[in-house]
Amino acid sequence: MKFVTLFLKTENVHLQKDVGMIPFLLHKYYGYDSGIVTYRNGADYPYARNEVKGLGLWFLKKRLGIIADGCFYLMRNAKRIDILNVYHLNLSSFFYLFTYRIFRKRGSIAYLKLDMNPLGLKNAFLRGQVLWIKRRTMAFADIMSVESTLLLRELKKHYGDKVFYLPNGYSLPERKVTVKKEDVILTVGNLGTREKATDVLLEAFADCADRQGFTLRLVGSVTEEFRAYQEACFEKYPALRERVVFCGSIQDKNLLAAEYDKAKIFAFPSRSESFGIVLTEASSRGDYIITTEGVPAGYDISCQGKYGMVIGIDDRKALSEAFVKLWNMPLDWEGQAEEIRHYTEEHFQWEKLCAVLQSALAAECGERKNE
Repeated sequence: MKFVTLFLKTENVHLQKDVGMIPFLLHKYYGYDSGIVTYRNGADYPYARNEVKGLGLWFLKKRLGIIADGCFYLMRNAKRIDILNVYHLNLSSFFYLFTYRIFRKRGSIAYLKLDMNPLGLKNAFLRGQVLWIKRRTMAFADIMSVESTLLLRELKKHYGDKVFYLPNGYSLPERKVTVKKEDVILTVGNLGTREKATDVLLEAFADCADRQGFTLRLVGSVTEEFRAYQEACFEKYPALRERVVFCGSIQDKNLLAAEYDKAKIFAFPSRSESFGIVLTEASSRGDYIITTEGVPAGYDISCQGKYGMVIGIDDRKALSEAFVKLWNMPLDWEGQAEEIRHYTEEHFQWEKLCAVLQSALAAECGERKNE
């Protein structure tokens, strides 16, 4: 079975996210001839040599643009593809699925991974030409998956069993030793972008700094615009200089895992996310998570509030009070971390998620053979 992910923006980092892990694990455990069709974005793909060894990388030359190049590829190769996988409700996916529908062979499957956030769900059912295209994109797919149970419930009202729940997993080195939790609040992401709401995190931490003793560690690149805000915040709250640490971007997975291991709390106050893979990375190392309603997967990753909390978007006061509450709560942090790790392993391990996808693909194959 040939499984092709058509994602022309693939970079090395994507190989250990859903774009790379899904075709890689289908190859590793189920024998698919699978890979990614992409432009060569960057000089090298080091993850392909070790972490996802065996995953195909099939490069296209940039000629006419993402839509045209992808469609011409499908016109030439659709009949050799058993399962086509595309991402997102955008114009590229619309044309890819439309082209595949015309040129594919009988019994093949078009699989759309939605990577959808709450705003995307809301917009998909409004009127307008662009939104009609989004609905047609979903209609062109034979099966599609969404990353949170909240969005799944809404989509099932329109698409029934055609849509299924498939969250994202985590890709971190195996934990070899138990690390004692420290009084650390951690966040990881593109710091300073509007989506990540780093400003809300800093202000909330400052609001309660005299009522809790946590250190705040921020991992990730920092936008130029945010650097001025960061300095202004330190001038306004000088005591924070000793308790807020900007760690920079950490690419080494072992070093990143060490940050997760130490933290008691992982704060992710994003305004909008389709999933937030860093949440599963954090919970896989036993971190208690705090996120917002803009991250619908937070409900699933926190086990509906058992291992974390979901607050309102931009709710600085609620975030501040959560830090104080957790500081004063007599918790067995190590014991709770073990429970969180076990829950995450059961529900968000890539190998188990790919077993779910394989079942969906096998069922769809069976149906199409009987048509």
